[in-house]
Amino acid sequence: MDGALTIAARGAGHLRRWRLAALAALALLVFCPDARAAEDEVAATWDRAHVALPRLAAGQRPVLGRLRDADVQVALSALSAGLRVPAVLLLHGCSGIGAEEESAKLFFMERGYPVFMPDSFARPGRQSNCAVRTAQTALAPGTPYLRLAEIDYALAAIAALGFVERVFLVGYSEGGLAVAAIEQSPLPLAGIVVLSWHCQGREPYVGIKAPPEVPALAVIGDNDPWYKARAGRHCGEVFGDRRRAVSLVLPGNGHEVFTSSSPASAARALDAIRTFLATN
Repeated sequence: MDGALTIAARGAGHLRRWRLAALAALALLVFCPDARAAEDEVAATWDRAHVALPRLAAGQRPVLGRLRDADVQVALSALSAGLRVPAVLLLHGCSGIGAEEESAKLFFMERGYPVFMPDSFARPGRQSNCAVRTAQTALAPGTPYLRLAEIDYALAAIAALGFVERVFLVGYSEGGLAVAAIEQSPLPLAGIVVLSWHCQGREPYVGIKAPPEVPALAVIGDNDPWYKARAGRHCGEVFGDRRRAVSLVLPGNGHEVFTSSSPASAARALDAIRTFLATN
């Protein structure tokens, strides 16, 4: 996207972001009293991140693996210093990295985007915060703050790679909740994609917190347990003055998007995502 925005904290958003950072730090200390160990936990989610690198240079082959894998490290180090490409930071749902997330990773890689997906369950003792089938949540209440810390760490690490010019934040389910709450980034934000989350939790998880200039796409099925639990509420109702935003509600679709049991719903969702990528 031409003129992609580097997000800066400002006004009330600045204060809210610092409050979130303080809460995230508090949650980390609750889970792990030793601050250094807490930092190591966040680092582990990045070290064990799933990475998908498309062919970015002549003679290079696509690479799939974890960030710590030798072939991934070799591929990253071999990239030209002058390379500048958009990338995708992908956040998994409350159950960890499964078929939905793996399908999403391959989808973005096949369209030429390097994909980085931190593994939140790399944290020792990490427990799931929700149960999709019963629409239960807050099973591990500190989890959303951990996810925000993981995004901040990953964005800083991606910026340090040197070849990413802007980044799409894409989150599925709990990951959608997390990317919707991000206000600032060391890299320009090309867009926010919220999948299978309604954007209508409790503050600070209402709406999309990035400035209104940042494009947004939200996709949810009307048979999704979270959609039904909120009586049909969806992200489009809380976009505010965000002009470059689309909220897509898929009739009859459940919680999955990329691996939906409805071919028609999956096709419609993937078309919307392709268009979003192409125009931003």
